[in-house]
This record gives sequence, C-alpha cells and structure tokens, in this order.
Amino acid sequence: MPLTCDVLIVGGGVTGLSTALHLALRKCGRVRVLERHYVGAGQSGRAAGIIRSTVRHAGLSRWQAESSGFFQKLDEQFGEGIPVHPAGYLLATDQDHSASVDDAIRVATSTGCRVSRIDARQANELQPGLRFDDRTIYAFEPGAVHLDPMEATQALARVVRQLGVEIVEGCEVQRLEVAGSLVRVATETETMESPVVLLGTSCWLPSQMERFGQPLPVRPHRAEMGFFQVPARSDRRLQRIVSDAASGIYLRPEGADQMFVGWREGDWVKSLEDCVQQDPDQGRQTAEFSTVRKMHQALSTTLPWMREGFVHRTFACTYDYSPDGMPILDRLEGPAGLYFAEGFSGGGFSLSPFVGRTMAEYIDTGRRPDDIVELSWQRFREGKTIQWSNN
Repeated sequence: MPLTCDVLIVGGGVTGLSTALHLALRKCGRVRVLERHYVGAGQSGRAAGIIRSTVRHAGLSRWQAESSGFFQKLDEQFGEGIPVHPAGYLLATDQDHSASVDDAIRVATSTGCRVSRIDARQANELQPGLRFDDRTIYAFEPGAVHLDPMEATQALARVVRQLGVEIVEGCEVQRLEVAGSLVRVATETETMESPVVLLGTSCWLPSQMERFGQPLPVRPHRAEMGFFQVPARSDRRLQRIVSDAASGIYLRPEGADQMFVGWREGDWVKSLEDCVQQDPDQGRQTAEFSTVRKMHQALSTTLPWMREGFVHRTFACTYDYSPDGMPILDRLEGPAGLYFAEGFSGGGFSLSPFVGRTMAEYIDTGRRPDDIVELSWQRFREGKTIQWSNN
C-alpha cells in the first residue's frame, strides 16, 4: 500500500521548509518533505542572503520586512538562533535615475521601511573608499540585513524536525500523477499518496508541471557569483550591503576579510529571451574566467581599493526566471490538491518566510490569501504582469 500523509512537499530548500514549518504551526497533520539531495543543495544554499525593503512594489517591500523579522526572531520563537548582520543597504546610481530612486523611497517608506537619500560625504562615511563622482546619487536603508543562506536553511530544517515534520534526504521523485482526489508521488524506493502536494523545486518545476498540462512561463537562467578577498595589508573592509548601478554589481560582507559579489541581473534580464539558459543538472557549478575578470573590474570601479584584491572562490547556480521577475504561487487547475511555488527569479531566499506563511494558509484553508492574489500564474495569460523595480 502507498505511504500516506496529509501534506507532501517536494523540495527541501527554504521555500519547502518554510511552508512545512507554517503547516506544522497550523497543525495540518502529517507533513513530509522530500529532498533529492541534501537540505539546501539547490539555489537556497547559494543565495546572497540579503534582505532589504527598498523596492518599487509595496507588497514586496512588506514581504521582505516580514522575512527579515522572521529570521531575526528565529531564536526567540524556536530556539534556533542564527547570526543576522544589520549592515544596511547602500544604493549608488546615476542621477538620471533620480525619479526612480525617489519613487522607490516613497513606496518603501509607505510600508514602514526607513530609507532616504544621502549625499556623497555620508555615503563614504557609511562605506569608506566607495566610488563617487558628480553624477552619482545615493540612498541608504539602515535596517537591511544579510545572513548565511545555508546556515539559515539548516536552522529551518532543525525547527521543522522539532515540530514533527519528517525530512527525507537523498529521495528523488521519479513520477507524479493525479489519482482521483489524491496526488501520487513515486520515488526509487516507495510510492506515496497525499491529498495535498506542494512542489517547490525551483528550476526543476516547469518540466514537472508540463506532465499535468499546465506549462509555466519560467526559464532557467545561469547566475554567477564570486567571493573576493581584500588586498594584503589593507585596512579597508566592506561594511555595508552595496548595490552599484554604474558597475552593475551588488555586494555584501563575507566574514572579516571577504565580500560576496553578484551581478544586478535585473538590469539586463528584461524578458525570458535575455536569460542565459542552463540545464540545472548539467551546468558548470563555478563562474567562467571571463566573468570573474569582468566582475573584478566592476568591483574595482565600485571600490577602487579592491584593484589589488583577488578572487577567493566562485560558484554558479540556476535561477527560475518568470516574465516579470516575481514569483508564481498557485495551484493546479482541477480537483487535485497540487500546489506550486516557482519563478522567484533570484529572490526566493529573501521571500521564503512570507511564501511559507501564505502557502501554508492557502493549503490549510483552500482559499488564496489576499497577499498572493496577484502572484497567480494566470496573470501572464491575462496580460496582468506585475510592474515593479528592484533598484
């Protein structure tokens, strides 16, 4: 006989684990999480771990604030404290984008976020050695934080286990099918049935949904990151989360002597046709040499004192990009309880507590929470893509 449970979650990253946590808090019965590798092995463990609210979308600004508060209170609520670093977010961009920056500040401020324009002197006090010129404008959000994504993912796993959720690692799903009012999930060793299944498998999810006749407008996109070491004998250090539109990069501190550096993907990925497609199972897991060289040049523009720094290590991962860069939180049309969370476009980690809470409510009540009505996959079919800016 197939093994049964009340909710089955496929994908042991932050989305699946956060949803499992909130389902357990709602006492939704037996919850089981299947992870084909180890917890956090996919995009969750390779995220930047930055959470900030300065965006041109009021909902997203609130959702980010919710996620920040969740991680900061993890120890108080569940006894699983993790280091959360309140570095603040410093934006540097060209004065031609002044109206866009002011609009983002207005929207974020309306949700309770503290953010304001600052001048070059203040910017260099916040981050000594930051580039400046006559055309650059700056904004600063003091409440922005960063944290180690794998450490956070593993902490979530410990919490959900304490709440009675079973996590099965090394368990790859080989087949999914609807069997009446149940969803049947087959692995190499067993078959499971559940009235509710949540798919949170990132860039692997579109191919799974095609089996049910519901193709999702999501494409894989290769993203490359690097960790750079400060120059030997330098007394300079990165102190803030920085996003620099001129050089096209964002960065955050990594320990005392390093920094995490990534590209501002949204600056040039304007549609799915712009994605650098990559098979998530076959793609190279480190950055190309040409990327590392360009990234070091860009870093030396943002922080001129990093010209003598060096790359310490790199990695690459595959984002699940949606046409508007916003997630898709929905369920399969029809009687089966098949839910999915997809299309995070590189922002899944920072939204995971919000996504977990709302998807758990959706699953528990059968009604879509107001917060995620606009995140339905049907928005693309109806021409209602979300207009926003990540700055």
